[in-house]
Amino acid sequence: MAKAVLSWINHVDAAATILTASDTAGDLSISNVADAIVGRRHRTTDLTSWGQADFGANKTVGLVVLVFARDQTMPTAGTIRHQFDPDGGTPGTGATHDSTAISTGVIDGYGYHIYKPATAFSARYWRWTYAITGVTFVDLGRAWAGEAWQPTFNIVLGYDDEWGDRSRVVAAERSGAEFVDERAKQRFFAFGLNALSASEKDEIREMQRLVGVSGQIIFIKDPDSPAKDTVLGRLAASTPIRHSFIPIYSKAFTLRESL
Repeated sequence: MAKAVLSWINHVDAAATILTASDTAGDLSISNVADAIVGRRHRTTDLTSWGQADFGANKTVGLVVLVFARDQTMPTAGTIRHQFDPDGGTPGTGATHDSTAISTGVIDGYGYHIYKPATAFSARYWRWTYAITGVTFVDLGRAWAGEAWQPTFNIVLGYDDEWGDRSRVVAAERSGAEFVDERAKQRFFAFGLNALSASEKDEIREMQRLVGVSGQIIFIKDPDSPAKDTVLGRLAASTPIRHSFIPIYSKAFTLRESL
């Protein structure tokens, strides 16, 4: 199992970023992929269309993630291509980096497409192009492009992985019959990083400052098999960094998936 990956700065969300698309169905605008609510989506009925982010300047990219809305059929079949170009270049040529066409990697019920290049690079333009089959439209709920951070030592055993169910079940007093108010299911993931160096501690502390409990984080438990082990979410609570041993620090995380 590869070491876990965290990403907490999304260039798509920056005020300077401009989002465009070759195809949009109705009023489900491409701007929705910068909305923290995954259920607000960009819809395309052209299964070979593209979406594009112009960051306004060169930005470091080490991870891209597309999160598809789970209330629709997942685009499990087909490919997605990621092309990056520099400031002053032509968008969509892939002069800086070209992933070529790669499998969507999406699993039904989860909705995550992840691409992590071997080496981070700097680019201004990001274009993702679909070649999807088996669906009538594609609903993209969130687009993420940012830096990837990996600890020297992986998360410790004893992590918690849960599908929380927000449904309410009420039983009648006399008959015992149960009535269900069915609601969305939500992923929770709790883990610890128990061997952080001093420099890693500083990076995690900066993450806490920037993100808090209001900002979103991408967490990938195993980059070698990411489709079911990725969570886009928020920290459920603010927790301290503990100075466990000299020179070792530790930090506990609980992530609540964004819907």
